[in-house]
Amino acid sequence: MSNFFSAIRFTLASIALLSLVPLWSQTVAPPKPYNNTMPAWSPDGSKIAFMSDRDGDIEIYVMDTDGSHQKRLTTSPGRDAHPAWSPDGSKIVFQSPRASQEPQLYVMNADGSDQTRLTNNAGFTGVPVYSHDGKKILFQVNENPTLDPSHWQIYVMDKDGSHQRNLSNNSANDQVPKWSKDDSQILFFSDITGKDQMYIMNADGSQRTRLVTDTFNDHAPSPSHDGTKIAFASERDGSWQIYVMNSDGSDQHRLTHESPGMGIPVWSPDDSKILFTFPAEEPRDLYIMNSDGSNIHKVVN
Repeated sequence: MSNFFSAIRFTLASIALLSLVPLWSQTVAPPKPYNNTMPAWSPDGSKIAFMSDRDGDIEIYVMDTDGSHQKRLTTSPGRDAHPAWSPDGSKIVFQSPRASQEPQLYVMNADGSDQTRLTNNAGFTGVPVYSHDGKKILFQVNENPTLDPSHWQIYVMDKDGSHQRNLSNNSANDQVPKWSKDDSQILFFSDITGKDQMYIMNADGSQRTRLVTDTFNDHAPSPSHDGTKIAFASERDGSWQIYVMNSDGSDQHRLTHESPGMGIPVWSPDDSKILFTFPAEEPRDLYIMNSDGSNIHKVVN
């Protein structure tokens, strides 16, 4: 019995000694890293909208292009993602699962106010982008949301959500559509050959043309605003890197050489810079480089 009480006295003494250790000498867990991804440059070049999980939930934020004045725009549970600006900079369209099992498209003012639902589809609906005249929105829909593999198709609708139409109409996965400079064509990537490859088609879905013929995965083609170049992500050299080529697929060359890889590229409004996500694995952050690949630097700190 005496040994039992001796053990208790020792334990209590140990606790008392630990309580005297100053807070500055105790180990504090480092802050959990978070992701900043899916950036979108405002039409006037002054702001960047992006998604982040810094507050424990994936929400949409906006900041100045130097990373300052960061502001959260959405506060809904669920993954609010893929923001895209209207041509006049007054609106941001995005995807959210806030009121349904599958994500749908919403639009809000650039300050986050007046968030309004645009679609009510059966499948996952997301990755929206405005046409340059502001009248249409391209997006993609997973028509088999409960099945594996998925079936992504490219759709177009009026900016108010009306007159939705499937432009793909095939058995492949067509994803991440982008408008050409004059809205007459649509750039995207598709796995119709068994690999993700870059294609272009007319705005009505006709005349699909493959831009690059290779045996590697090429993702997320992003046309420059002057219509002369296309930036894209590719794993052709062993890791995901950013490349650029002429709009007809010629003169392909690599811009980045960082490990473990890069994410989706986005041109600045004047085409002098490219915004992208790095690295390919979590935690991810936003970086900017000159359009020739020089002067890579982090945006968000």
